[in-house]
Amino acid sequence: MADAVETRTSGDRAAKLFMLSAVGWLLFGVTLGLIQALEFIAPDFLAGIPWLVFPRIRQAHVNGLAFGWLSMAMMGGWYYIVPRLTRTKLYSQTLALVTGWLWNVALAIGVVGVTLGWTQAREYAELAWPVDIGIVVLLLLTGFNIFMTIARREEKDLYVSLWYIMGTLIWFPIVFSIGNVIWAPPTGALAGLNDAIWGWFYGHNILGLWFTTGSIPILYFIVPKEVKRPLYGYKLALIAFWFLAFFYSAVGTHHILQAPVPEWLKTISVITSIGLLIPVAAFVVNIFMTMRGSWRVAFYSIPLRFALTGAFWYLAVSFQGSLQALRGLNQYVHFTNWSVAHAHLALLGFVAFSMWGGVYYMMPRITGNPLYSERLGWTHWWLTTFGFIGFFLVLTAAGLVQAAGFSRGIPIIQILPGIEPLFIGRAATGTIIIFGQYLFAYNIIRTLRGNRATSEVPEVSAADKPAASAASATA
Repeated sequence: MADAVETRTSGDRAAKLFMLSAVGWLLFGVTLGLIQALEFIAPDFLAGIPWLVFPRIRQAHVNGLAFGWLSMAMMGGWYYIVPRLTRTKLYSQTLALVTGWLWNVALAIGVVGVTLGWTQAREYAELAWPVDIGIVVLLLLTGFNIFMTIARREEKDLYVSLWYIMGTLIWFPIVFSIGNVIWAPPTGALAGLNDAIWGWFYGHNILGLWFTTGSIPILYFIVPKEVKRPLYGYKLALIAFWFLAFFYSAVGTHHILQAPVPEWLKTISVITSIGLLIPVAAFVVNIFMTMRGSWRVAFYSIPLRFALTGAFWYLAVSFQGSLQALRGLNQYVHFTNWSVAHAHLALLGFVAFSMWGGVYYMMPRITGNPLYSERLGWTHWWLTTFGFIGFFLVLTAAGLVQAAGFSRGIPIIQILPGIEPLFIGRAATGTIIIFGQYLFAYNIIRTLRGNRATSEVPEVSAADKPAASAASATA
């Protein structure tokens, strides 16, 4: 993979559109996240504004970040790497650009809709039915474009990143359709517990068969390129791919182990949740062995530092997820902020760090401009990393306080005063993260404009100046 073509291709305009759109959705989503955090501390903060009440902006926050920031950055990454790994032009630049603009329009309609109360009220599937249909169509068009590009490839080898992208584009339109019950408008719901089972089949597979399988190919591309070494093990990567495909589709029911759903389904979800440690271990070993002897590069490469941080969070969230699928721990931490911390470890930790690494790597190469400020890039990493660690720890602590109280039968109204300081900590650490994202957006926009921070432009010494210039200065 390290020898893939690195010149600009016809897919770069689409990649740029998706990535810039993603940055815009990132700012939108994190701003709403801060409003949510403040409403936990001061519930009447925005009283009297119906479309900014917590239940509505929570849906807008989740969908804006999941389908705006993360999904569009991920698809932008695909449009960048697929032409390079296939050594051919993108099948249709026009189709990709139209898809990108329509994705923005569909998501904007959906997000405005949920703030006005137009929602299906399903986890990660809140957008209204017409928007769901639009997203399915756009997913199919994206898949068509990518598959046609791969079918016309000039590179005989099928890189493992392409396996992951193709698998993602086959699985997710199906998963999304099932999770949103698109054949049952306008309610988008099944009867009784069947709805919960189907809902969590989707709720977990949006992470496993969309964000995970869609992010890994970007990491598999960036890491070898930055250390200038092929991926350690092609077969190891395929083992991770197939085990991920086999195990992930059945884990969703571990979200409802205390519900009266069939016991055999619960057992399968627990077993497959533990089995996920196999593909996770294979992926992490592959990345870390690719890095062997080259860890120092992460001290100089911003994209690599973000990518490796994302890989580390992937290991952490997967290990935690497998453990909390066990019935005893699951029952103890269920319905607490432990689960909120875990969800952020997956999306804000693993997936988002991978996407930041992708944008930092690809945007300067797409535009042909150097990154505006490496200093801002490093500041972004430090603020986001340590802000997120604090954010994760305070949410985990809040979850453990809640779990201890619930296990003793203490009413929730008596537990809330004890976690209020932790919610203040959540808002404070979240503010640090959000500040980092505004620096990131500023850095990318200035890079797009071809600027370079004045303090980071190397000065020309007198010895390096042309002789004529020196003579003129003397005269």
